[in-house]
Amino acid sequence: MRCLLLGIAFVSACGSSGGSANDGGSDDGKSADAPTSTADANVAGSSAVTIIVEPDGNQAAQLVSAINAATTSIDVTMYEMSNNTIITALANRAKAHVSVRVVLDGSTMNKSFNTPAKNMLTSAGATVVWSNPTFTYTHEKCIIIDASQAWIMTMNATGTAPSENREYLAIDTGAADIAEAKAVFEADFALHAISPSGALVVANTNARADLVALINAATTTVDLEGEELSDLNTGGIVDSLASAAHRSVAVRVIIGNSSPNATAIARVKSAGGKVVVTGPMSGSGTMANPYIHAKAIVIDCSGTQCAKGYVGSENFSAGSLGYNRELGVIFSTAAELAKVETAINTDFANGVAQ
Repeated sequence: MRCLLLGIAFVSACGSSGGSANDGGSDDGKSADAPTSTADANVAGSSAVTIIVEPDGNQAAQLVSAINAATTSIDVTMYEMSNNTIITALANRAKAHVSVRVVLDGSTMNKSFNTPAKNMLTSAGATVVWSNPTFTYTHEKCIIIDASQAWIMTMNATGTAPSENREYLAIDTGAADIAEAKAVFEADFALHAISPSGALVVANTNARADLVALINAATTTVDLEGEELSDLNTGGIVDSLASAAHRSVAVRVIIGNSSPNATAIARVKSAGGKVVVTGPMSGSGTMANPYIHAKAIVIDCSGTQCAKGYVGSENFSAGSLGYNRELGVIFSTAAELAKVETAINTDFANGVAQ
């Protein structure tokens, strides 16, 4: 049983950029060790996921088009929202009598930043609520459209994220995944607890267990790309990467320039893994040199053909996995894994070896 950890509300100082907690910067909440989940790991991998890699020059036009096409409902959970095109699309759907419901992060870090979006959407007829204070941050980035597709993303709905950051957008059309994402949304919208039981990667319940199980399942390669790598919990992400390297799995780690953790880097390197730091600082990314806001893992790759992978809002840190609301998906479609691995190869080649 995946049990939700309740009654934990911490205030944390995180890096910021451009007046917000993460139009690029560190955004995962408490940095101290978080509880290790005892959840059963579920890493079978969905075959109903399509990946969009940002930046692709389209300014998230694919997402906006999907919003514009909604006919019955749009349910949104978002850590940061300031992208006028996305906000306008949601507002127009609400004015067209599509049910638009939104959970925005209402933490001390983000409430003022998200207030203009809340006000605009509310005035258009959407129902907008602040996030459950049980979580340090509601750091999830998910948009469920017509209960038929769930956009599970690393990307916040901010102005610069689709043009300046390395982001991965997973469009999940699997019925079971959509039902689970919807159930998590309904609980968070109502400020209720929930014990998710499906295959999605959900913090703060099963995320660490599922991601560790994915790494532990690797037999030949592990590639991890993250804005942060600092989950130093015993048996956590860093320990699992080191363990993989010790059993002769080729481990590569790409970390963004925001806050490289020297202890995590040293632990992976000492086990034989390769670590690079790449990209500009937060807020300075370009299409050619994006800020690494990604959160992705791919395993058992030969060239760009990989067995399984993960994309989601979870950073590889104790705070993100233990104290936030986060959502991700593990998937197994070869063509979509290849998109992530191709971007990882590019970012690794551009990195500075540690």
